[in-house]
Amino acid sequence: MAEDKFEQAVIDKLKSEGWEYLTDYSSVTVDRLYDHWRDILNANNRKRLEDTPLSDNEFEQVKLELTKNKTPYDAQLMLAGAGGVGTVPLNRDDGTQLELEIFYGDEVAGGHSRYEVVNQITFTDLATSLSSKRRIDIMLLINGLPVAHIEEKDESLQNQWNAFEQFQKYDGDGMYTGLFSFVQVQFVLSQNSAHYFARPKNSDSYNRDFAFGWRDDAGKDVTNTMTFIHEVMGIPALHRLVTVNMIPDAANDNLMVMRSYQIQATRQILDRMREMDQNGLVEKEGGYVWHTTGSGKTVTSFKVAQLLASRPRVEDVLFIVDRVDLVNQTYENFKSFAYKTFENRIQVVNGSELKRALKHDNTAHIYLITVQGLDKAIKSGLASNKRMVILMDEAHRSASGDAVSRIKQALPKTTWFGFTGTPNFYSDEVHDVKTSKDISTYDIFGPRLHRYTIKDAIGDGNVLGFDVTYYETDFEHDLDSGLTEKKLEKEVYASLPFRQAVVADIQRNWATNASGPINMGVREPNQFQGMLAVSGKQAVASYYSLFKQLAPELRVAMTYSRDEANGTGASDLQAALKQAMQDYMTFYGTRNFLEDKDPQRAYLNDMTKRIARKKPYNKGNDADRLDLIIVSDQLLTGFDSKFVNIIYMDKILGEGPLIQAMSRTNRTIDKTAKPHGKVRFYRQGAVMEEKVKDALVIYTKGGNDTLADAGNTPDDQEQKDLFDEGILAPKAADKIVDLNPQIKRLQQLAGDDFSQMPRSKKEQVEFVVTAAQVNSQVQQLVQQGYVLGNSVEGPEGTITLGIESATQLSSLQARMNDVNEVLPTGPLVDLTNIKLVLQSFANEIIDYDKLVDLLNAYMDEVSVANRAAVEEHVQPLDQDNREEIGQVLDGIEQGEYTEPFTTETLKSVRKAIRTAQQDLKIYKWAADHDYNGNDILAAYELYRPGIPLVDNTALNQYLQDLESHLDIGFFELADFEESLLNYFAKITKK
Repeated sequence: MAEDKFEQAVIDKLKSEGWEYLTDYSSVTVDRLYDHWRDILNANNRKRLEDTPLSDNEFEQVKLELTKNKTPYDAQLMLAGAGGVGTVPLNRDDGTQLELEIFYGDEVAGGHSRYEVVNQITFTDLATSLSSKRRIDIMLLINGLPVAHIEEKDESLQNQWNAFEQFQKYDGDGMYTGLFSFVQVQFVLSQNSAHYFARPKNSDSYNRDFAFGWRDDAGKDVTNTMTFIHEVMGIPALHRLVTVNMIPDAANDNLMVMRSYQIQATRQILDRMREMDQNGLVEKEGGYVWHTTGSGKTVTSFKVAQLLASRPRVEDVLFIVDRVDLVNQTYENFKSFAYKTFENRIQVVNGSELKRALKHDNTAHIYLITVQGLDKAIKSGLASNKRMVILMDEAHRSASGDAVSRIKQALPKTTWFGFTGTPNFYSDEVHDVKTSKDISTYDIFGPRLHRYTIKDAIGDGNVLGFDVTYYETDFEHDLDSGLTEKKLEKEVYASLPFRQAVVADIQRNWATNASGPINMGVREPNQFQGMLAVSGKQAVASYYSLFKQLAPELRVAMTYSRDEANGTGASDLQAALKQAMQDYMTFYGTRNFLEDKDPQRAYLNDMTKRIARKKPYNKGNDADRLDLIIVSDQLLTGFDSKFVNIIYMDKILGEGPLIQAMSRTNRTIDKTAKPHGKVRFYRQGAVMEEKVKDALVIYTKGGNDTLADAGNTPDDQEQKDLFDEGILAPKAADKIVDLNPQIKRLQQLAGDDFSQMPRSKKEQVEFVVTAAQVNSQVQQLVQQGYVLGNSVEGPEGTITLGIESATQLSSLQARMNDVNEVLPTGPLVDLTNIKLVLQSFANEIIDYDKLVDLLNAYMDEVSVANRAAVEEHVQPLDQDNREEIGQVLDGIEQGEYTEPFTTETLKSVRKAIRTAQQDLKIYKWAADHDYNGNDILAAYELYRPGIPLVDNTALNQYLQDLESHLDIGFFELADFEESLLNYFAKITKK
C-alpha cells in the first residue's frame, strides 16, 4: 500500500473512532493551526472573556506562555493544571487578570473536549534547522492542542523505524515548541506494525527500547494497525493515554507513558472498585497484580493510588511496604511522579501519626507506612470505619497471616489490593516444584487481576534474561561429610580463605564484567556496576574490610538496615557501618550524613542515587562512580538501576526472593553492551542451579493460587518452551557454533583478516548485513565473559570463535562501516542498534528517466496534477531527497528552469541545490562558532574525505595561516582542527 493511501486509511479509521477530520486545516502551515486554537480558546472561555474575543496582543501573550514548555514534562504539568483543568494566565488589555482554560483532563470524551485530526502540516520556521520546511504526516488535536504526532511508513518500501528517526530529526530541528510543545505521545505506524512512546525530553534522549507495542487483554500482541488504532487511539482511549496514563517524572525532567499491561492492570483495579460501589458492597479482598520485577510496578501502583484517592467514595489510601527504607524510597518516587497539586496529599506516617491523620475530613490522602507500623498501631487501639483502600507493595512478603487478620478486623471497610513480581504459590506437584509456602497471595488479596511474567517482559524487551554462572568450592568437596547448612555456613562459607577467594574472583574479572562493548578494538572500562549479596550483617562488614585490603582500586560501599539478621559480632556492626559511611563521605566529599536526623537514610539515599546515576550523579563524571555495593537483604528488592549488570551471590535463596535478587541486574540499556543480567553463585552451585530452575518454572509458567490449582493439567508445549524464550542466556559454545559459519562466509567475502572490500553490490549488501549481526552477537558473547581467542568446551569437543582477537573484530567493524558508506542512499543498515530488518535496495531505486519526463511535463504545464505525479514518483526516497526534488519543482514554478531537463542536466541542477544547501550549513556553523563563513568555506573546498590532515598539505597549510590570522592559542589549536574536520566529515557523509 503506497504511503499516501495508507495515510488516508489511517485517517478513515480515526474518523470511524470518533475523530473529526479537518479539511480546512490540513495541508496548511502551522500558523493556521494557531488560528484554529485561538477560535477554540474564544469558544471555550466565552463567559470568562465576557464575549470579547482575544485581541492580537492578548493572543500573543498566550503564545508567549507556551514558551515556558521546554520539555514534554513541562507541557504535561500545564495540561494537568489544577483539579483536572489546564489553564494559562492572561492579563487582558483592560488590566483584567484571568485564567484561560486550555484542556480538560477530567472530561474524557465529554464536556468541552473536541477531538480533531489534521495531516500534512508544513513547518516553515524551525529554529535549529537549515531546511526551508518540514512536512509531517498526522497530528491529533484535543481542544486544538496537538497532543499526539503520527508518522506512517509503507513497510513494503522502507523500514517503519525510519519514522522513529524522523521524529528525532524533527525534535533536533526545533519542531516541538510553542503550540507543538504539547505533543505528549508519538506513534510509528505501518500496515502490520504499530508502536507508541512518550515524547523524549530532547533529541538526544530518543531510545527505541522505550517504543512500546500493544498487547490486548488476553496478552496477545496487536500488530494489525487498524486494531491498534481502535484499542489505543480511539476516543476515549487516546484522551486517557495523554492524561491518566502519562506519568511526569520530576527527578529526571522526563515524561513516561504507561505500557499496555500497566494500563490494563490499573483498569482492572478501578473496575473492581466501581463494581463494589455500584453494588453498595465492601469486599476486603480486592485482588492482586502479578507484574514481574523490573516491569514498572512502582509507576503502576502510584498511578492506582492517585486515581483511587481521586474517587469520591474513597476517603484515604494506605500504601504499605515492609521496610522503613522502602517507605522512604517509595515516597521519593511518588513525589517525583505526582502533579504539584497532589504533592501535599502524600505523606509518610508512623502508627501514632496515622491515628491522628485518619481523623481528617479533607480530600483523600495517600499515607505510606510499614506493615509493622500499621500492625503496631492496630495493637495499640487504632480502628476506623472509613472507606479506605490498602495497596500493598511486594505483597508476596509484606503480608503475614496474623498481622493481616488484625488489620482487616480493625479496618472493616477497607479493600486490599496487592502488587508483586513474585507471588506466593502452593507447591506444584505436577511439575515437581516444591514451594515453602503454606498460604498464597490469593488467600490474602483475592483473585489475580492481571499477570505479566518474566517470559512476557523478556519477549517485549522490557527486561533482560539472565546469564548465570554456578561455582563449587574445594572446601565443599573436602568437607562433604553430611555437614548441616549451619555448620557449612560456620566452617566453610564464613571462613577467611573462602571470602578471600570470592574477592579475588570478583577483582580478577572486574574489567570483563564492568566494561562496555568493543569499539574499534577498545572496551570502555567501568561502564557498569555490581552488587554483592551475602549472608548477614557480619558477612557484609567482613567482605567490606577484605575489599579495602585486597582490591583497593575498586570503589566499594556497604549497607544493611536495622531489621536485618545480625549474625555474629553484633556489638561491632554499628561501628563497622559508621566507619563505612565515613570512608564514603571522605572519598566522595559529601556532606556529613552523621549529622542528619536519620544518617542511614541519608547515606543510603546518596549511595543508591550514585549507583543508579540519578541526579546529581547523572552527568557522566567518573569521579561520581561507585563500583560495588555489598548488602545482605537491603536493596535486593525495590531497587532499580540499569547500570547494575551483575550480582554476586554468597547466600542461599529460593523462589520469590531468589528471582527478586537476580532481577536487580535485568533492567534494559544498550543491549549490545548489556545483553543479559549476570548472576554469579559462589555458594553450593549445584543446589543453586536447581533452585534457579524451580523459581523460573514457577514465575514463567504461573503458579498455583489455590490448592485446587495444583491438580491442573500442564500445558506441555508451554513447559517445553520455558527455557527456550531467552530467559537464560545460551551457553558460549552454542553461540560460537551458530556464529562460526557466518564468520567463515564474511571471510570469503572480505578476506581472513577482513581487509578487503567485497566487490559486487550484491556481495556488499550481504556482507554489511551479516557483519552487523555477527558484530552484535560477538559483543554479547564478550559481555558474557568469553575472551576472544579462548577455547571452550562444546558438544563435540573444544571450539574457538572464528574472530580470535579485538584487532580482528576491529577490522570487521572498519570494513562494515566502509561498505555501509558506499552502498546506495536509502535505508542503510543501522550499525548502532541492530534491530532493523534489511530492506531491499531495489525498491528504493527511482526510475530516473521517468523522473526527467515527469519534470519536463510539469515544465510544459504547471498544474496540480503534474506536480502530484512527480511527488508520488519520488515518495519512496528519503525526506532530504524529496525536498531536493521539491526545490526543483519550486524553481520550475518560479521560472528558474525553462529548458527541458536531460538526465545529466537534472543531476547538475540537483548537485547545485545540494552545494547551496551545504554552503548555507557551513555559514551557519561558522556563525555559531564566531568564525568568518568565507574562511570556513574556503577550508572546506580543500577538505578531502578520509585523508588525514597531515597528508592534506593544502588544507594543513591553509589552516596554519588561518589559525595565525585568528590568533588561536596553542592549547586551542587541536580543538579547533578536530571540531572543524569532524563537521566537514559529517556534512560530507550526508
